[in-house]
Parts: sequence; C-alpha cells; structure tokens
Amino acid sequence: MRAAVSARYGSPDVIEIRDVPKPTTAADEVLINVRATTVSRTDCGMLEPHPFFIRLSAGLLRPKLTVLGMDFAGTVESVGSSVEAFKAGDRVFGMSPDTFGAHAEYLCVPANGQIAHMPSGLAFNEAILCEGAWYADTNLEWLGVEAGRSILIYGASGAIGIAALQLAKARGAAVTAVVGTRHLELAISLGADRVIDYLADDFTRVDDTFDAVFDAVGKTTYGRCRKLMKPAARFSTTDLGPWWQNIFLSIWHRLTGSLRVNIPIPVSRKDFVDDMKELMESGALRAVVDRTYPLEAIADTYRYVSQGQKTGIVVIDLASTESRYD
Repeated sequence: MRAAVSARYGSPDVIEIRDVPKPTTAADEVLINVRATTVSRTDCGMLEPHPFFIRLSAGLLRPKLTVLGMDFAGTVESVGSSVEAFKAGDRVFGMSPDTFGAHAEYLCVPANGQIAHMPSGLAFNEAILCEGAWYADTNLEWLGVEAGRSILIYGASGAIGIAALQLAKARGAAVTAVVGTRHLELAISLGADRVIDYLADDFTRVDDTFDAVFDAVGKTTYGRCRKLMKPAARFSTTDLGPWWQNIFLSIWHRLTGSLRVNIPIPVSRKDFVDDMKELMESGALRAVVDRTYPLEAIADTYRYVSQGQKTGIVVIDLASTESRYD
C-alpha cells in the first residue's frame, strides 16, 4: 500500500511516499481502506517536532510513529474474528490518537476504539473533523460551557475553533467569535451570536465580559484576555504561549487553587465519536474544508498547514490522483 512515511524528524521535505506492507487485523481490530484524512497542527508538531519535549514520548532521536494522520474516513476492508459491530463494506470514520497512521491507504484500529459508522449522505471529506472537535470538546468541558453561559472564542476559523463554535452552540451557550475579516461571514453562518474582526478592532476592548475565554489557536494570552473575564471565568488554550507562559500559569493556578488557566489534554473515549456522529446527523456540527490535496502532494499540505492560516480542515484525498488548490 502507499503511505506517507517520515522516518526522521524535520521539515516536510523528509516525507516520502513509499510502498509499505498492508497491515493485518488482530482479532479485535478493523482494517479500513482510508478514503480521506487530514493534515493538522498536531501532525506538523509531530513532524518537526514542536515543542521539542514531544521527543520524550514520540522518540528521542527518531520518530516512533513514521506514518502520521489521526483523522480518517473510509470503508471497512476486513474485520478481526471477534468483531461484530462492523463488517466489510461499512462506511466508517473516527480517529487514531494513539498510533496515528491515517496518512496511508489502509489503517488498522481497535473495533472498540474511536470509530463509528458514518452518517448517511455524508461524503468522506465531511466526516474527518474529529480531531479538531476532540480538542474543542475537551476545552469546552473544562471551561464549563453550557446553556446560559457565554464564551469568547479567539481563532474561531481553524479546525479547533470552528468545532468549538459549533459545539458551544450545541451546548446552548452564547458565542462571541474572534476571526479575521475574510472569516466573518463563515462565523455567522456557523451560528456565532457576535463576531469581532480582530484585524479591524481590538477584541479586548469589547464592551462585555464572559464566563469562558478559549484561545483556539494559541495566539493570544491570558494577560490580554483577563479584562474580558467575569470573576469566576476560566481561560483555556491549545498552545504553550509566549515563553511557555500558559503552562506556567496553569501550574501556578493549580497550586493556588484558582483553576483559572489551563491547557486541557484530551483523553480517548469510545463514546466521543458516537457523540460527534449524532451532532453531524442533527446538523449541529459540520466540516469546513479549506483545501484538498492528493497523498502525493502531502509535503505541500504540511507546508500550507504550518503557515497557521488555514480555514477549518485541510484534506488528503486518497482516492484522488490530482490536487485541488482551491
């Protein structure tokens, strides 16, 4: 099978499309013919690696995981002897957060892992939004976002931010989305109650305060956002911040018992993908696709994603032989 292999750390230039052995299923696994996957910030961080201490778990000198890619959608090729929930030909989607491997034509995942049947009527590239939703949902849970509460989402145009906007609305919260000029209409179409153009206005001067503030792109700081927070509000982010301040603030706030700042770490759970399926079926959650590339152009995909300017998700179409840079 074809796979995008990165046998060493480095720039996207280290990625090679190789023919590698097709995986075989254990008794409790599902073999998936991957039709669509994504390149995400996580993949870029694993490739470089960034931050450098990722090496402690990912491999000190060389990566342990040579085929990246967490999100997948495709068809079941075969199942292990003890699998009853899936059968050959089923259209499925989900994540492989522990072993990655979706940047390949075939992928094995546990049948009791983060995999579910695709909602009917959905295209493969519309079902690969779980990773962004996973991070978003984890942050919203820690922030206590629910009906009757308000949240400001900074960077509500990336994969995590778009998912956070929709998931917060599904929880019944009032959402203020901070985006660039070209994303204003998108944020409105996704249900934002208020939209702020950070290129035209200083979002920290908005005449309101919030129950929660979520930096979905890791490009602002707790210090800037503090004035926007109600007395019991929380601030969460997806990145370390300048001089790693977010992780130090998180530790400090834990020690003092205030729990005001955190970088929540997602935990794998089977029912998460099932929950996302229900939200997609109801129309409360949908994918926003920025660009689509074939597997052969995956190095270009990484270069684009690493710029930090993508809108929603960037797709690798494994059924395609031509890229679409739209």
